[in-house]
Amino acid sequence: REILERGQDSTDDSDGGEDVVAPDGKEWNREVVVSHQRALDRVAEVAAAGAPFSQEIVLELHKILMGELILSAGEYRECTLKYKGLLIASPPETLKERMEALVSLVNSGMQRAEAKKDQLAWRVHHEFITIHPFIEGNGRMSRLLLNLVRLRAGLEVAIVRFEDREKYSKAIVEFQQQKIAKAKQKTSG
Repeated sequence: REILERGQDSTDDSDGGEDVVAPDGKEWNREVVVSHQRALDRVAEVAAAGAPFSQEIVLELHKILMGELILSAGEYRECTLKYKGLLIASPPETLKERMEALVSLVNSGMQRAEAKKDQLAWRVHHEFITIHPFIEGNGRMSRLLLNLVRLRAGLEVAIVRFEDREKYSKAIVEFQQQKIAKAKQKTSG
């Protein structure tokens, strides 16, 4: 919201695109910022409603977030992703099943009174980013879902600041390494 408010007078139409300037000086395409704000507003509405979490909510949020940016917004990917580094995205044929497991994790975690909601929110984030169900927007979606769980639990919104990106990325890699180690342990013993 702050970027949009500051960006009112900071647009650059020289290349036909419209950019807004963030407080840190970074430029963003206006549609990226506007669609993210719409998705955040929807996250707040969904959290306040308290209805069970579902794959439909995930698809709706992705459509809001990416609808003006990619044609496949709001649809799980049908292709295999290849990344450098540790991330091994789920094969496309397993996405619905893995997402259903994520939905169950959210719903059962929110119902358990003893559950540590902050830890649940980060686990949902890490699981989602590991599943990587979309072609684009998985990082932004993972942070939206993190905050959906946090807001529903009565916690404040978590913001991953630019200066914390290294620590943030390291936490994701550590989570994925633990998942791989557990999977190997299951298959070998």
